[in-house]
Amino acid sequence: MADRVLGISQELLEKCVRCGSCRQVCPVFNITKEEPSVARGKIFLADMINKGKVEVNKEIADFFNLCTTCLRCEEICPVMVDYEKIIISARALAAEKVGISPEKRAAIKLFSNRKLLETVGKLTAPLSRFFTKSSKSPYNRLLPFKVPKLGKVLLPEIKARPFNYEDRFFPAKGKERAKVLFFTGCMFNNFYSETAESVVKVLNALGYSVLVPKEQYCCGAPAFFSGDLKSFEKMKNKNLKGLSRQEADFVITACATCGHVLKKEYKELPFKVRELIEVLFENIEEIGKWELPEKLKLTWHHPCHIVRGQKIPRNYPLDVLKVLKNAEFVPLEEADNCCGMGGSFKLSHPQISREIQLKKARNIDKTRADFVLTECPGCVMNIAEGLERIDSKVKSLHIADLLVRALPDS
Repeated sequence: MADRVLGISQELLEKCVRCGSCRQVCPVFNITKEEPSVARGKIFLADMINKGKVEVNKEIADFFNLCTTCLRCEEICPVMVDYEKIIISARALAAEKVGISPEKRAAIKLFSNRKLLETVGKLTAPLSRFFTKSSKSPYNRLLPFKVPKLGKVLLPEIKARPFNYEDRFFPAKGKERAKVLFFTGCMFNNFYSETAESVVKVLNALGYSVLVPKEQYCCGAPAFFSGDLKSFEKMKNKNLKGLSRQEADFVITACATCGHVLKKEYKELPFKVRELIEVLFENIEEIGKWELPEKLKLTWHHPCHIVRGQKIPRNYPLDVLKVLKNAEFVPLEEADNCCGMGGSFKLSHPQISREIQLKKARNIDKTRADFVLTECPGCVMNIAEGLERIDSKVKSLHIADLLVRALPDS
């Protein structure tokens, strides 16, 4: 008898009416054209498992992992099936029965072990520039050779010291509006510390004092989305223990996935969690006084875990960019489509990820913008790689790195 999909009722699985709406929007199905690649197919497999008609094997586990978790299917579903709950639970069962792929296991081990990640940074940061070359994207490096079937490969520049190497406090400029706890996450802590600095400077300029506690760790997203829920719970509990000791008005993130995971899974956190773009929109009148030192044409990519994961209105970032002086906003075709990153999806399915990525890059290149902005370090990196692969002149940048250029005292 097959094991039931963990925590999933038959009622939830049978809510799917097999209409096929998800086929129209699934970035993976649009590449593979295989039914198990789409949400409808995965829900059907989960239904068969629940009914004891199918045993979980490696092939089925692979189909459950063939998903970027962009949530387009959940957004378009006419009966509002909770697809994320189904896919995470199915992956948890697959992880229990078949195991997790070596590349995903390595990512979980690296990001769940802060000391290991910091050691890797100390050892490799001094040498990284000797073995990579500069790219058009700030804070990212290119491999000096093209990888077969993939082409140019871009990597984030690991830092020798994490951003939260100690408890850090940055007071607000002028009158303090609030004190916020900045949950930096692995990417900002260990790779994009310059962007973390930009986030702090922007918040300070808006009147927020920023606390960056040393005692914070990976939010657990690599484990959560791989179905390793035991490892996720360990990381979550470590974060809850450390963050709950702090005093702040709310927690702020500048990473779409961190924000999504904290808002949905960290219910015990004694603070409200807010995404940077929410705070920027709330202060749109102040940002309207800021001026870029030169005229720039800007476009925007919507991270999946902001518009669908956190359900933050799409107009927030667009309205913010439109009020910024010396900025010309250019709409992006399919701006809310997945960029192909999908966390560890890029590691386990690099060629499918590449096809999704190149479609996004070509749409961005059509805008002829100076910068494509977003609020997810993974999206920034993956889009930058795609733009390099098509030799586009457009540069990928986190919105904080753009706004810091417009600060009154910059």
